[in-house]
Amino acid sequence: MADPYSRRRSLADYCQYLKGVGPVRAQRLLKLGIENVNDLLTHFPRKYYDRRNLNKINSLSLDDDVSFLGQVLSVAQRTLRGRKSIITAAVGDDTGIVQVVWFNQPYLMKHLKPGGELIITGELRYFQGARQVVNPEFEVVGDALDQELVHTGRITPVYPLTAGVSQRYLRDLIARALADYLEVIPENLPPAIFQCRHLMSRAEALRGIHFPEDWEHFKQARWRLKLEELFFMQLIFSLQRRTRSHMRSRPRINIDFMLEKKLVESLAFELTGAQLEVLQDIHSDLTSKRGMHRLLQGDVGCGKTIVAAATLLAAVEAGHQAALMVPTEILALQHAQTLSRSFERLAVPVTLLIGSLKAGDKRLVRSQIADGTARVVVGTHALIQEDVSFKALGVVVIDEQHRFGVRQRAALLGKDANPHMLVMTATPIPRTLALTAYADLDLSVIDEMPASRAPVKTRIVTPEKRRAMYDFIRAQLEQGTQAYFLYPVIEETQKQDLEAAASAFEELSQEIFDGVAMGLIHGRMSFAEKEQVMRDFSSGAIKLLVATTVIEVGVHVPEATIMVVHHPERFGLSQLHQLRGRVGRGGKPGYCFLSVVEDSSYQSRQRLKVFTRVTDGFKIAAEDLKIRGPGEFFGLRQHGVPGLKIANPVLDQDIVEIARGQVKGLLDADARLESAEAAPCRRFLEELELDAFGRTIS
Repeated sequence: MADPYSRRRSLADYCQYLKGVGPVRAQRLLKLGIENVNDLLTHFPRKYYDRRNLNKINSLSLDDDVSFLGQVLSVAQRTLRGRKSIITAAVGDDTGIVQVVWFNQPYLMKHLKPGGELIITGELRYFQGARQVVNPEFEVVGDALDQELVHTGRITPVYPLTAGVSQRYLRDLIARALADYLEVIPENLPPAIFQCRHLMSRAEALRGIHFPEDWEHFKQARWRLKLEELFFMQLIFSLQRRTRSHMRSRPRINIDFMLEKKLVESLAFELTGAQLEVLQDIHSDLTSKRGMHRLLQGDVGCGKTIVAAATLLAAVEAGHQAALMVPTEILALQHAQTLSRSFERLAVPVTLLIGSLKAGDKRLVRSQIADGTARVVVGTHALIQEDVSFKALGVVVIDEQHRFGVRQRAALLGKDANPHMLVMTATPIPRTLALTAYADLDLSVIDEMPASRAPVKTRIVTPEKRRAMYDFIRAQLEQGTQAYFLYPVIEETQKQDLEAAASAFEELSQEIFDGVAMGLIHGRMSFAEKEQVMRDFSSGAIKLLVATTVIEVGVHVPEATIMVVHHPERFGLSQLHQLRGRVGRGGKPGYCFLSVVEDSSYQSRQRLKVFTRVTDGFKIAAEDLKIRGPGEFFGLRQHGVPGLKIANPVLDQDIVEIARGQVKGLLDADARLESAEAAPCRRFLEELELDAFGRTIS
């Protein structure tokens, strides 16, 4: 007979009320992102131990992780100095005896009874002439949950942990949850996928990913769960995209693009073929009923800014306003200055709106935006504040898109109109990941660099070679070039043994580069202070700029040819590529020095060696994702879209394509998910608090 209580169980049940949890442990689980049973069952193992082979004691090898079945012959507990406890048990079989020791785990005594049988897993060592295993995993035979082994004698999961949550506790908790909730785990994929792919159920997949019967069972479970993640990420974005296409139409921009032509004619260089192709994509979008909702990818220095400028001018030519949103005030200021110089001859004013403006200046800018006087507005998050209202917003360009969340994009799009949108990133995303994470956007790529873009030589500099690097840089500065010295932190702390920007500035200016005009910039400075430093660096008044990652993106100083990154192991490869992209922008060769410390690991050195050899941002991004994994890519999870816990679109390209095809087939047949086939998907979206349009249910 079924347990009547099981009908009331739900994956939304809070973990706090599960057996063995309570308020204190619930708070610890929250640090792992585990609040309810669904979170618990989707807290996937990071690796596994194969503990299926049980050996006789006389065949065990020293210094190896071993697993064996034995009987408890004797057990004793005593307290050492400092009130530390030690449990010692003699465990044997018909071939020998092993001494087993547990430190500071007195609660284990209730499981260890003479005559009882244990499965022990741990490292075998010699101690005072006897074979010994210290603090091993163990299982009491006959006492395991539903007579099924959890910690030993099987393929055993190993989970990410936090303080106060042990492997043993988490395994037991997940095993109990699977036993109690397995029958109420709902299916969330359409039946058609099962028919063509012969998939196991979601319940079976969750059991198989935590406690697989064998490696084939594990592979099938993992494949099914990867497909699920990729399917729903793309389904949600596709729903949002289709919803937007049926909203009030975007303003069609039927113009001759004369302002764009005048801008291009004024340039001292010719656009690349890739830039021209992207502009054609944008023209088609702007003049269509569907409008523009496009992602523009391009490596550092490929020329995205000129494409953005042309897009903004299209809105102005059609009588609309245009907005450019960027992640930092420094970048906003630089874009505003750059566009002002280019647009001045076209009689198109550029207005800056950032949080650091004085109250009176903000009020003036907001009024100009509201009455339409401000034609092109450049700003930060200040653009999406409630008190900012555009009169006729026609085009939005979002630079460094990954710094903004899905809802921040939507907030700007939802202001007073339904503008065309172009989002740009200089952090190249492998195509499979772009198709997954940005299924709501059309994709354009600038895959060609301007002829004026100089190559950047990248070198790893060890401590003993720093003096030679300093001498080389001084010689380059004397020839009129400029340099960045970048540090990961502003000030040194006792907890972090890192060189810091502030102290490095003092040492460099007083000793190593005395007589060289130097500046310091970091995030704690006021906007006015940062603006002055960047103005002096751009003009050449400052030759060497000591900085934190505030200068990571967008900063354009053509005479800067040298980038020195201290503690490069602290950065991802894509971030290092962004930093390297700050130099070599003026036609002269660039140099990027990765200044490592003496005790940097072999693994980090090998990773940096890859970076010195590869200059293609897309290849670097792919390598970075292989090393770091996509995780909650670009902060999607916090904006109502499930993150990627197990799938990696870079490595799982075949599953990406299958998921895309299934989503397309489902929506082509049933755009509003009203059929019985789509019922599992509807229920899952409701659990995520999303409606059938991919919109958050308020």
